[in-house]
Amino acid sequence: MAMTAAEFRELVNALYEHPEWRAELRRLVLTDEILSLPEIVRQLAEAQRRTEQRVEELAEAQRRTEQQVEELARRMDMLTQRVDNLGRAFGAFQRVFGSTVEEEAASVVEVVLRRKGYRVLQPAYALPIDSEGEIDVVLPLEDSSGRRLWAVVEAKARLSRRDVQAWAQRMRSAEWRRQLAERGCAGPYLAYLYSIRMDLGAQEAAEAEGIGLLKSDGEVLAPRGLIEPAMPSSLH
Repeated sequence: MAMTAAEFRELVNALYEHPEWRAELRRLVLTDEILSLPEIVRQLAEAQRRTEQRVEELAEAQRRTEQQVEELARRMDMLTQRVDNLGRAFGAFQRVFGSTVEEEAASVVEVVLRRKGYRVLQPAYALPIDSEGEIDVVLPLEDSSGRRLWAVVEAKARLSRRDVQAWAQRMRSAEWRRQLAERGCAGPYLAYLYSIRMDLGAQEAAEAEGIGLLKSDGEVLAPRGLIEPAMPSSLH
């Protein structure tokens, strides 16, 4: 039987007077899913709040990271400039110091050989060799019999056994001596090594190889004879 308007108003008035009835009516009329909507909405709102908070935290973290990256880039630029400056300074030092060692070697070998009775034919000079760099000091000489020869000197700030062996091997190379001859240094050769400081094995190696040794105060070890020029290529 249909409810009349008066009966409906009485029901509405009764529901206002009894709130507990309204809850019971909702449970009867509405599904569980609809009844759970307020809680779902609350949970969604809370999840959104946490998401927004997390997004803000990530944005702040990104901002700090960007600042750190900018600072790191600035420091890297400064470090690069310092390394470049240091490299230029070290290169200049090497050029100056290297020239000084070679100049000292030229001066010492000239004095030593003059005292031994050789006549110096022209000032010492460096001789470029395309395939092997250069010879630090070449000094054209004449002995007491009028024979022409060349003193050749490798100059090192610090001399090791390996340096001695490398220089001896180079001077024994026929190809190397042919290159010297092609550049006007025909031989025979007085082969020397000059150094400011020598390792313990350097002198022992020089004695074994027959290479002369020079220091700033003079000759430490005389060469064991002359190294003859290479045979011309056409004779091989």
